Amino acid sequence: MRTAHTDILKEDNQRNISNIVIFSMLWRYIKKYYIILILSFVFLFSSTVVDLAIPSVMRYAIDNVINSAYKFNFNNNEFLSSPKGDYTLKKIDNSYYMIKDNEKILVSNDFVNSIKNKALDDISKYTIIIISLFLFQFLFNYGQVIFSNLLGQKVIYDIRDELYSHILNIPLDFFTKNPTGKITTRTVNDTQNLSQFFTDVLTSLTKDIAIIIGVIIVMFKMNMNLSLYVVSMFPIIILSTWIFGKIDKKIYSKTRTRISATNSFLAENIAGANVTKAFNQEDRKRNEFYDLSHKLYKSRMQQIILNGLFRPFMNVLYYITLSILFWFGAKLFNQNIVSFGVLIAFTSYIDMFFRPLFDIAEKYDILQNAFASAEKIFRLKELEKEDFGKGKYNEIHDGSIEFKNVFFAYEKDNYILKNVSFRINKKDNVAIVGETGSGKTTIIKLINGLYRIKYGEILIDNKNIYDYDLHLLRRQIAVVPQDVFLFTGSILDNIRIFDESISEEEVIKAAKQVHAHEMIEKFPDKYHTKILERGSTLSAGERQLIALARAVIFKSKVIILDEATANIDVETEYLIQKAMENLIGKVTIISIAHRLSTIKKANRIIVVHKGKVIEEGTHNELIQKRGIYYDLYKLQYENN
Repeated sequence: MRTAHTDILKEDNQRNISNIVIFSMLWRYIKKYYIILILSFVFLFSSTVVDLAIPSVMRYAIDNVINSAYKFNFNNNEFLSSPKGDYTLKKIDNSYYMIKDNEKILVSNDFVNSIKNKALDDISKYTIIIISLFLFQFLFNYGQVIFSNLLGQKVIYDIRDELYSHILNIPLDFFTKNPTGKITTRTVNDTQNLSQFFTDVLTSLTKDIAIIIGVIIVMFKMNMNLSLYVVSMFPIIILSTWIFGKIDKKIYSKTRTRISATNSFLAENIAGANVTKAFNQEDRKRNEFYDLSHKLYKSRMQQIILNGLFRPFMNVLYYITLSILFWFGAKLFNQNIVSFGVLIAFTSYIDMFFRPLFDIAEKYDILQNAFASAEKIFRLKELEKEDFGKGKYNEIHDGSIEFKNVFFAYEKDNYILKNVSFRINKKDNVAIVGETGSGKTTIIKLINGLYRIKYGEILIDNKNIYDYDLHLLRRQIAVVPQDVFLFTGSILDNIRIFDESISEEEVIKAAKQVHAHEMIEKFPDKYHTKILERGSTLSAGERQLIALARAVIFKSKVIILDEATANIDVETEYLIQKAMENLIGKVTIISIAHRLSTIKKANRIIVVHKGKVIEEGTHNELIQKRGIYYDLYKLQYENN
């Protein structure tokens, strides 16, 4: 299923893939750990057998041990114990008699004591058996939980790792058109939701189904007549559960949609809190949030009301089923068709039958939540990976760049660049200027191979850019943007991008080359100074000097400054200019700038206007032409 990048993260909760198809996709990961899966189901089967066996053993103990101590048959001048014996042992006037109808036979105290001792021995034996069964039940349930969780965590680890690797290889336009928060949700929240499917649903739901089927089989095997009366309620129970599931699914989908809308609103408005305050929009935003929150409250209440009705209703059905058991069971007991032990066992089995049904609301929600998350994960994984080129070439030697009749559009035929042609010679110092939206930054992205052009050709070292391995190409092209991104860690880590094979001495040498060393030495911990998220503790100029040091440490053949000096102080701008002077003639330098005063020393200036290259030349040549560059320069000069 091919999905557009712009649609992939919509939180519309419209399920397009059936649960069966989603499970088949998950099976690809599950089958890798078939041994763990088999062990999980072995423990599950064992625990199910023990669960079903306990009431049967208790029934046997009641009928064959407790009751047999007082019921006997008479054979060959001896009384033999039997659960359906004709004689009953009774104490009359301090003496014990065997009584059958009007027949009364006196028995000795020794005989009575032997019967009592045998009964106590049998009860002790069955007590040990039952306790042992409970112990095995604990061990099997523990094993099932351990192996099912182990399976789930291994599968989720694989999915999360594969998903993140896939995201890294998705084309850049995916990240520009989808919020970072939602992408994070896919790799963290949705995989966690899927984890619950393995830990709370897969094996437990399988066990619940096995218990329900097992209960019906055991009851019919134990007593057909009583089972027919009891199971008469089961169609009503199953129908009620199905109706609840249908209604709950609709309410659940609505709730998820409203949760998503509320989360998106909060993420956006907390991030933009400064704008809200600046324009005094607190009341309006508060009302908008109240509306979203109230809708979420209503859907949550619908869920609570439905769940609140379901469980008591199931309790009513449970007690009706018990009443049917006791009513017809008493009649069958009086007719000697069923024993007392059978009635006790049936009571346990009915409780065992209803137990999973009581949890169906929670498990159904987990199942739907997990499969909805799985669908979003798999839809994201189905996005085509970025084409990283043919890989014929791996290294930039000279650093010359040429655009030949390049056309490019981000969307359909809305062209940002139109028939753009220019050449940058090796180790040249070139500036690209133009008004906002003219296409300057787009040119930089195309040089990096971040987007595919529609028509034309881009050459690096006179070779088509798409003949390169773009992974390796980008390592040799350093971009210093206006807002440099720094990772949480130390300055040392950020310069060498956490590559510990690069020594601290090499980092210091690179920093000195771009005049960042003096700035770094001012910090208390110098190169080991900790940087908070995105480098918020550093100024824009300090971050750009670190980015320049990165370019040097990784031996970049092309360095691009994208509005690098737009929002920095004069002192830092001076340091950056000195750093660039050290690099001139050693690498190809491309500068994009609004402040034209910063690019006067460029060997050549390329003027871009409305997606086209309009002018080329040195600063003085372009001033003499009195064209667009002259107008831009004059406008800035007059404003200053």
